[in-house]
This record gives sequence, C-alpha cells and structure tokens, in this order.
Amino acid sequence: MLDVLIRGGAVVDGTGAPVAPVERSTVAIQGDRILEIGALEGAQAARTIDATGRIVAPGFIDTHSHTDFTVFANPELQSTVRQGVTTEIVGNCGLGCAPVTAHSRRALEERLAAFAYSGPVDWSTFGEQLDAVERMGTSENLAWFVGHNAVRAAAGVTGPAATDDQLRQMEGFVDEAMESGALGTSTGLEFEPGRLAGRVELARLVGVVGRHGGIHASHIRNRDARLLPAVDEFLDVTRAGGARAQVSHLNVRHNTGAEEGAWEAAVEKVRRARAGGMDVFADATPMTSGDGVAAAILPPWLMADGPARAAQLLRDPEIRRRAREDSDRYWRFIHRGEWHRVRLLASAEYPELCGRTFPEIADALGTDEWNAFFDILAAAGENMEGVALVAELFTEQLSAATVAHPLFLLGADTMSTTVDGPLSLQTRHPLHFAGHVHFLTHHVRARHTLTLEEAIRKMTSMVADRFGLRDRGVLRAGAFADVVVFDFERLDDVSTVERPLAYARGVDHVIVNGRFVIDAGEHTGARPGRQLRMNA
Repeated sequence: MLDVLIRGGAVVDGTGAPVAPVERSTVAIQGDRILEIGALEGAQAARTIDATGRIVAPGFIDTHSHTDFTVFANPELQSTVRQGVTTEIVGNCGLGCAPVTAHSRRALEERLAAFAYSGPVDWSTFGEQLDAVERMGTSENLAWFVGHNAVRAAAGVTGPAATDDQLRQMEGFVDEAMESGALGTSTGLEFEPGRLAGRVELARLVGVVGRHGGIHASHIRNRDARLLPAVDEFLDVTRAGGARAQVSHLNVRHNTGAEEGAWEAAVEKVRRARAGGMDVFADATPMTSGDGVAAAILPPWLMADGPARAAQLLRDPEIRRRAREDSDRYWRFIHRGEWHRVRLLASAEYPELCGRTFPEIADALGTDEWNAFFDILAAAGENMEGVALVAELFTEQLSAATVAHPLFLLGADTMSTTVDGPLSLQTRHPLHFAGHVHFLTHHVRARHTLTLEEAIRKMTSMVADRFGLRDRGVLRAGAFADVVVFDFERLDDVSTVERPLAYARGVDHVIVNGRFVIDAGEHTGARPGRQLRMNA
C-alpha cells in the first residue's frame, strides 16, 4: 500500500509544461519520494487527498531568503511553509550566522536575540551551524550560502584593508564552509563590514568558491546612480574567481538618481556575460516594497570603528548634523525627504514602533525623522546592524519587468516568521507573510505578468536547477516528495501593510520529504526538512 495518493488535481509539474489532464494526474508518494504520476486506477494508500479544483505543484523554492536569522526561534517556519514553500536558499546579502569567533559572537547573539532566539550560540564553524539546525529540526529544507560579512566579522576585519593573516583566515572560513556543504559565498556590498572590502579581497574569497565549483551571489554595491559600475565589479570579481554568478534582487530603487534605462542596461550586461559563457542569473522580488539594514544609510566614516562606537557617536548632536549631510546613499530617496516611504521593521529596543512610518515614529518620539532614526540606531548599540527597515522601493512597472524576465528567478528576500509571540514584533510586513503567494495572486492572477505554469517554473525547477538541488523542484517519478496543493482562485495574501499579522490563505496541503507539514490549512508541527549540503 502506498503512503499518499493525491487525486483529481490539476498537476503543474514545475517544468513550464501545460497542465496535465486530470485523469492522468494522480500523484503517488512512497516514503520521501514521488513513486509515480499517472492514472493509477485502483491504487490504494494510507492517505488519499481529493484535490479536485486544486493545483498540485512542486513545493516552492525561495531563491533568496534570510530565514537563517529566524529559524532558531521559528523552526516550524510558519509564515513561509503556509504559503507552499518547502525549501529556502539562505545566507544571502553577505549576512549569516557562521562562522563565529570571539570577534563576532556577541554581535550575533544580540542579533538573534532581537529575532526572539534566547538559546545558546553553541557553534563556531559553518558546518557546526548546519549540525545545530539539523539537531533542532525544521519544517522546510534549507540550502546555505556563507556570508562574506559574517566571514569578515569573524576574522575581526572592520576597515577597508584586511591584513594578510586576516585574508588567509577568511579564505580558511570559506573553504571550511564549502567543504561542509555551502552553495557558495554571498556578498552584501552596501552593508557593514563588507561594503569596505575591495576587489582584491573579494576575488580571493570568490576564488575559493570557484575552486569548489560554487556560486557567488551578491547584493551589489549600488542600485541607483552607479548601478552599472556595480554590475561590472560583480561580473569582474566573479569571473576572476572562476565561480558561477547570481545577482541578488537586480532592480533600481525609485527616485534615487539612476539614469533612464539603467535597469535595462544592467540586465543587458548580464545577458552579454551569459552569452559569452559565464554562468550567471539574477533574481526578482514579488512586491514594490523591500526591506533593508538601517545602518547601511549611515556614512562609512561613522561606521569605521564598528557599530558600538557608531552608536556612541550618534549621541553627539554635531555628529548627527554631519551624518545627515553624508547619508545620501543606499536608500537615497530618504535624503530627498521621502521618509513617508519608510517603516521600521525590526528594533529590539522599540518594538512598539515596528510597522509605523517614520513620520509617525517622529510624532511618537516628539522629534523629526532624522533624529528618530538616529535615536533608534543609538539605542541598538552593538546590535545596530540588526535594526531593519522596509520601504516602498520600486515602481510597479519595474517589479513586473523583473518578475517576467527570462534570466530572473523568483525569491521573496525576507524571512519566515509568526503571527504572534516575540518574533511577530520584529517582522510586521506582508513580505514575511505573503511574499511568495503574491507572485501568484498579483503577477499571475491580477496582472497576468506570467502564466501560472511559468511562474511556478521560476519558483521551482528553475531554482533547483540553478542551485544544484537534485531531485527537487519538479513533480516526476523519483523526485523528492516536496508538494503543495492549493486553490488558485481562493489564494489570498490576507496580510496588508495596515494589518500585517496574518497567514496567507488558499494553501491546503504542503508535503515536505513525504510528510505533511500543512494539512487542511493547518500546521501539523512536523519538522521533516533537511539541510541540503552541496556535493553531499
């Protein structure tokens, strides 16, 4: 007898192929694999799902996630698995939770505490981190990058120039991560301390990744007036290191000085590099809004001695005056007075202000927006890098163009969370609760940017193929049984900016490695997810 049969649904298999006839679309699951897809008349199973009127698809794979910061407090991955996500690619934008040394342990502990984790950071190496997550168990599969900022912090590098000893130590960290199963390394060149790194340092670390056949994923150095030089730097560094290339969330922030046609020119650079033999793709986010690191707005001179010192300096009115003048970077529309576009997303010291716009926060604190911003960062102290913002960043036109482009995979650029408890105080935006289904509700059903089959391909097999996730992202005999059953017409984001704390609706069943995690719309508590170590 089979374990599971899914009958009567419209199978969208993840390849982009048209929906298969229902009468030949029964999905049979045995153990952690799909045994067969076909008519299967007379087959019996311990559990049969009637999927009439539903879509049956491979579990969605998030190309670009930051769930590595919330998984310790939320191993059931509530907000994402309820959207049909069965695998997340984590460790992006240079950020991460390993390696850890005396240089970086306290800052990491504070950041994880800000995301509701009160347990020990009892790992040091990248491999030990994966072991810790495996022991805990997760409701989804995770595949991991090692973050350059985490590597730099662990080596004690704060300024622009690492010593030879520090460079060798960083190379050792990256090598250990690759040996332990990392996909590659990610860089976040708008964030501390990675934004200070030069090409020589980046190329040496990417070279380690290249020798292992891995990927360099990058939140590039600029996405406004200097977008094109930033793309050139990324391509040059990755090519020099011999790695595969992934441009994270390649888009242009609205009203930040980018020239007309800058995004199209940037994508053309990627297309030409690929035509020339480079293994390079990009990825797109679902909404016109996006989140970011608050400290990235600050000028480099203020952050030169690390976040704790910067927090002290921000208590000086003269420093604040200079910082206002020199903070025309990252989200440059802020410098143009458009604070109404920005909300506080995560602040351990001011949880009651999370979700509010900065004009609202300024009113609550009895000051102006800049001083409110500086007050929040100063209060964070050493955990300044843990203060997060979310803003209306992109135009609807650009959002649709990125989602539709054939070289772009789809990812939410957010983290899994919960609707209640301490973690919910730091993650109050629809990105966390509806980013994945928004691709389907908005870009497929409402705007017709993509067909359903193509959207699901960009969320499943295209991602699995890109990151080497063998036997995932597709419904076929022999593949892992990561499956989502959802009602396309009933699919609903539910979460809104005004009322963010709500799980998406319309996903009836989610199966991860053959086990039900979502059953009849409810989380079962199961944690069958695996840490997908490359080359294992």
